[in-house]
Amino acid sequence: MDMLARTHPDPRAGDLAGFQPGDSLFTAQGLGFHGRGCLLRAAPREDVGACAARLLAQADELRAEADTSEPAAADASAARPLLLGLLPYDPAGPAPALLRVPRSLRRIDAPRVLPPARGGAIRQRREHPDQAGYERGVSAALERIARADGLRKLVLSRTLELELEHPLDLPEVLARLWRASPHGHTYALPVSEDGPDYFLGASPELLVRREGRRVRVHPLAGTAARHADATEDARIARALLDSPKDLLEHAVVVEAIEAALRPLCRTLDIPSRPGLTSTARLWHLGTLIEGELADAAISALDLAIALHPTPAVCGLPTADARRAIAALEPFERGYFAGTAGWCDAAGDGAWAVAIRCAHASGRRLTLSAGAGIVPGSVPELEYQETGNKLRTILDALGLH
Repeated sequence: MDMLARTHPDPRAGDLAGFQPGDSLFTAQGLGFHGRGCLLRAAPREDVGACAARLLAQADELRAEADTSEPAAADASAARPLLLGLLPYDPAGPAPALLRVPRSLRRIDAPRVLPPARGGAIRQRREHPDQAGYERGVSAALERIARADGLRKLVLSRTLELELEHPLDLPEVLARLWRASPHGHTYALPVSEDGPDYFLGASPELLVRREGRRVRVHPLAGTAARHADATEDARIARALLDSPKDLLEHAVVVEAIEAALRPLCRTLDIPSRPGLTSTARLWHLGTLIEGELADAAISALDLAIALHPTPAVCGLPTADARRAIAALEPFERGYFAGTAGWCDAAGDGAWAVAIRCAHASGRRLTLSAGAGIVPGSVPELEYQETGNKLRTILDALGLH
C-alpha cells in the first residue's frame, strides 16, 4: 500500500507537469498539497462534519497499519492524514460535498517559471445571462433591497460558457494561476470519480484558516479594476478605500462574520476599517480578522461550515438572499461560491472561497463570477466587474 499522506521534499517541487486526471491540488501561502488517487471518500449526502471526522480516523488507522509493515520515514515530521474537499454553494442543492483522503500526498512549491500561455481557439462562447439580462437582474435586485423588508445585500452572478478547440491543459493552467496569485489559493479538484471533470480556480479570498486555537479570516468585498499606469492605479485604490458603496458592501460581510465567529472565540480582533488586497487585475477591500477559539475541538472544517456562505458570495440576511438569488439567477451555481480546502485529524486546515473559477470537462468550460449588489450599485458597472473577475481564468487559458 502507498505510504498514506506522507509529505516530503520532492525533486520536482513546483513542477506541476506530473498532475494527472484524478489528482487534487490546493495551495496556500506559497506551498501546495498535491494529492494522488483516493484512499477514502465521502458517501453521497453524508453529513459533512461527521464524515470528515470518520474519514480522517479511518485514514489514521490505515496509516498506523502501514507504519508497522514499512521502514520508518526519514522525515520524522511526516504529516497526519489530510482531507481535501470542495463544498457546494448550496448544501441542499444538486451538487454534493466532495471530501477525499488522497492515497498519497506531496508538498510542492510554487512554480519558479511562468509557463507560456499557448492559448487556444474558442469554438463557441455564450454568456448566461447576456449583458442586458444581467443588468435587468441587478435592477431587480436593487428593487428588492429598496423594499425595506430586511434584504441588505445580495450577490448576483453570471456564467460564461466556452467550448475550446482543444481540451484544457490542466498542469499549464494551474501553474499559471498559481504564479499569477502566489499569495492566494489555487485549487483543482475532480468532480467525477475518474477525473475528467474538474472544478478549478485561484481564489484571493481566505474563508478561514485554523492553526491550533488560532483562527484567521480574510473576507474581501468591494472591488475596482486595476490600471496599467501606476499613478492611475494608486488613485483607483485610494478611491476604493473611500467609496461609500464599497465600504457598505464590505461592512455587511464583516458584520456577518463577526456574528458567526464571536460565539466560538475567546478573543476576536477586527480592524475598524478595511485595507486593500490586490490581484493582477483587481483591487479588493479586505479585513484581516484574527481570533482564538474557545473550544480546541472546533476544526477548520467546522469553522468553514459555520461561516459559509458569507455575504461576500450570498448576501444578508442569508436566507432572504438565497431566495432572491434562486429567483434571479437562471442557473444552478454548483461549486461556484462554495469553498475548497483541507483539514487534518488535529482540526487544522485552510478553506478558501471558491471564486475566480471554472468547471472544466474536456473542451467545455463554465466560468462564473458575481458582484455584490447594495444601494448605490449601477447595473452596467456590476456587469463590468463580473467581466474583470472572469479575466483571471481567461488569462490563465491564454484567451482574450
